Amino acid sequence: MKKYVLRVLVLAMLIGVFVWMLVDEDDHFSDQENRNLAGFPDVTVESVLTGEFMSEFETYLADQFPVRNLCIQVKTWVFRLAGQRQVNDFYLGEDHYLIQKDSACDWEQVDKMVGLMNQLAKEHEEIRVSFLLAPTAMSVYEEKLPYTAGSSQLETMALIRAALDSSINYIDVYGDLYAERELGMYYKTDHHWTTRAAYTAFVQYAESLGINISDDDYEFYPVTNDFQGTCASGSGIYEAADTIEICVPVESAGTYVVNYVAEMKKTASLFEGDKLGIKDKYQVFMGGNHAQVNIKTDSGTGKNLLLVKDSYGNCMVSMLTPHFDNIVVVDPRYFTGDIYEVMQTNKINEVLFLYNVNSFVTDNSLDIMLAKSVAEK
Repeated sequence: MKKYVLRVLVLAMLIGVFVWMLVDEDDHFSDQENRNLAGFPDVTVESVLTGEFMSEFETYLADQFPVRNLCIQVKTWVFRLAGQRQVNDFYLGEDHYLIQKDSACDWEQVDKMVGLMNQLAKEHEEIRVSFLLAPTAMSVYEEKLPYTAGSSQLETMALIRAALDSSINYIDVYGDLYAERELGMYYKTDHHWTTRAAYTAFVQYAESLGINISDDDYEFYPVTNDFQGTCASGSGIYEAADTIEICVPVESAGTYVVNYVAEMKKTASLFEGDKLGIKDKYQVFMGGNHAQVNIKTDSGTGKNLLLVKDSYGNCMVSMLTPHFDNIVVVDPRYFTGDIYEVMQTNKINEVLFLYNVNSFVTDNSLDIMLAKSVAEK
């Protein structure tokens, strides 16, 4: 009798979930995980026969399952009670640090990107090309990881550096970030470095260009104390909150015009305070990622910079403004134009590639952008 009662209860639960999903509207975005959720897949004869429909339907069910966020949190706590120190791609480190794992390196892809960067440097000897490859918390805060975990980032970065042409100015920031790690070089709940870390790296980059930076030249201002980023979202652990700071030059704050090219929007600030009201508060820096942003300053240095970056570069841009007349910021993940044409049009005489090592070894957008521009020459 008990067996039949259990079957009826399970069947009733399944029917209840099915009815709930039919009646309830689909969610399009998860604030908790900071990502778009799957919608109901298109039904076609081809998608059914190839199995694509069922695969997408499984993803849809997982994303739209009722009380999904609660289920994720329950799963996380079960793992933790069992003594597990890793949830999804994140380690549960000391001092409430959530640290994203090293990404597996696609060496074939990396070789292509480095080769194209070398080609750019060789073909434009009149332009100084620099490369700042930033480590992540995985290597700088390795002592906070579970004892079974370790990072191979330093070896990866050394191999990439060795493959670079000698004409490329490589900015090795690991030592300085490690030396100042007690000051908070990475967020506890997010995969980005902090503004303090970006400033540390910026000083080293500036000095490589012959620019001397004094700490009195810049001011830091906290703008929120309740940031919970991608590591918290991906692990389902919300025990800590981070402070986000912005950094502005003392002498020339506000003396630039920011042109978001694709959006056809101009502003006088690199910060968007309204983003502090959303889940992804890191978007306070430039409002997030954009294909191309042109910044015109009144610095009078005669230098024009092309910054090719991932999102690690967003919090550094304001630090660069006193030292360049024009700064063109390009994110290859969204940029579809000809980068060589951009360089020529804006009379670029400095190029900085700025990536964190995890994104550089997995993202092929830089390869696509550089290869496309080479093909169109």
